[in-house]
Amino acid sequence: MRTEHEIKLMLHAQSALLGEVVPSFRAVSFELSPDGEDLVARFIFDGNPSDDAKEVASVVLTNLLSNYSKNHRSYKEEMLAVPYPEEMEHLSLLVYLRNEDDWNSWSRLYKNT
Repeated sequence: MRTEHEIKLMLHAQSALLGEVVPSFRAVSFELSPDGEDLVARFIFDGNPSDDAKEVASVVLTNLLSNYSKNHRSYKEEMLAVPYPEEMEHLSLLVYLRNEDDWNSWSRLYKNT
């Protein structure tokens, strides 16, 4: 069962991601301290992210932090390059996961790159 802090973070993260998901994002996840004041954000990219993609990830985190908590103690931002189809390791609060199922045309494109 999710805590109130986790639910609040996930809702604000979804809002922060609206209109900000770049094609190279494979996943976005978070880890949160029990009191909700320390967080880790993990952005997983399909290969080495461009400077623009890293900037978008930073904007997402800034927007999240500005709305989620006015009193956060600490945050850590992780930007990992994990090319498709390598396995990803998510933090406990997964808020975005790119569809990489075999049935869709995008996955076929990923496999050919």
